[in-house]
Amino acid sequence: MIRRMKPVAVLVATAILLAGCSGSASPAPSVAASAAPSVEGSPAPAMSTAPSASLDTTPVTLTVWDYYGMEVTPFTPDAIAAFEKEFPWITVDRQDLDWDTFIDKFNVAVSSGQGPDVATLDMTWIPTLASNDVLLDLKALSGGMLNGAPITDQYSQGPIEAMTYGDAYVTMMNDFDAYALYYRADLFEQKGIAVPKTWDELRAAAKKLAEDGNGDGKPDKYLYAVRPNTFHFSQFLFQNGGQLLNPEGTKATFNSDAGVGALDYQVGLIGDGTGLYWSDADGDLPPALIDGRVAMFSDGPYYMGLLKSGVPDQSGKWKIAIAPYSKQPGSYLGGTGLSIPASSAHQQAAWLFIEYFLRPEQQVLVYTVTGAAPATTAALQSPELSQPDPYFGGEVPFTVFLDTMATATHFPYVAAWSEVDTIINENLDTALLGKTDSRAALDAAAVAADVILAR
Repeated sequence: MIRRMKPVAVLVATAILLAGCSGSASPAPSVAASAAPSVEGSPAPAMSTAPSASLDTTPVTLTVWDYYGMEVTPFTPDAIAAFEKEFPWITVDRQDLDWDTFIDKFNVAVSSGQGPDVATLDMTWIPTLASNDVLLDLKALSGGMLNGAPITDQYSQGPIEAMTYGDAYVTMMNDFDAYALYYRADLFEQKGIAVPKTWDELRAAAKKLAEDGNGDGKPDKYLYAVRPNTFHFSQFLFQNGGQLLNPEGTKATFNSDAGVGALDYQVGLIGDGTGLYWSDADGDLPPALIDGRVAMFSDGPYYMGLLKSGVPDQSGKWKIAIAPYSKQPGSYLGGTGLSIPASSAHQQAAWLFIEYFLRPEQQVLVYTVTGAAPATTAALQSPELSQPDPYFGGEVPFTVFLDTMATATHFPYVAAWSEVDTIINENLDTALLGKTDSRAALDAAAVAADVILAR
């Protein structure tokens, strides 16, 4: 699965407001916490499953829009049945939507007041939706508590910042995406390559790793995959001390010296012959891993599942490490959030659903069923995610991603972010394909982005 941001329709900014939706809509009474078992290293609040006096138990049907997919959703039929047994006045109507068309359908539905009560939303969509007051303030609805403990105690700082817009929590992160380095440990050992920790070491390792497989004098095996999108550019930008926009979100800063250096570094890998340009249109990487074209790449925890299913013959050959950096560790931070549209007619029941599926034992399903990384600290420290993984040489890869998440940064919370993202993507290609230099490409993108941000 490649998480690419689809353009968020302009109609959200206007039609939502015309429909009278607001993220500051008066919430339902605070919902009493429901039971969650203790997980080692996590809070173990004493809670009752009995409905509180303020809980409205009028029968409702809760509409849940889910892009995970019928075969891999953490909202399994058994889990939903267990939820309905605990909250018998709630019937869940889970609807399976395709990720590629989800956001367009969501925009149309919420602008007409026909949206779901709960939606799985890609975290890259959250800035635009939150900026346009589409999403309910979950802090007001929950009183800042999740399953009997403060929300701030159940996530690390990166997710807390990503879930926050102004003073509101506009989503609860269900799984997270942050980039670490995947590398062929067997080849590193054969060639005597140390795991790189800096950009210079990564470039040196790439040169030592690459081979000419067809005898034409150019490396074509065991390369580093260079991905021409904002996700991967942001990783290098943050690692070089840069930011995408100024703190006010009014001007582009990705064309700073830090940004130019970040793009130059990626261009340099391709120029060395040690970097393989791999566009989003090329799809996921397994074909290039199977035939040996790629032996290093940076990506998120969901790629662990892609490797196991797509490249099973390379079990034991891969390992994961903190991504090498220039000035500081860094990554884009994304994933999936559970959100309640401000137009939801069943906000209290919707919060009960979110609470239930953020309990540790439900969060573990995010990994065991979908192959993604659960976002809550308790789930990441659970026994299921703390076992050595034979595919990755017996290491515990989630410890790497937990460290990575702590230094990751979400995309800016500005209404026009989707348009800015598109502009960045288009101009990255011109530099990576050698049509212009990095500074000219980023300056052109910044000029266009500033016009968009000034609207």
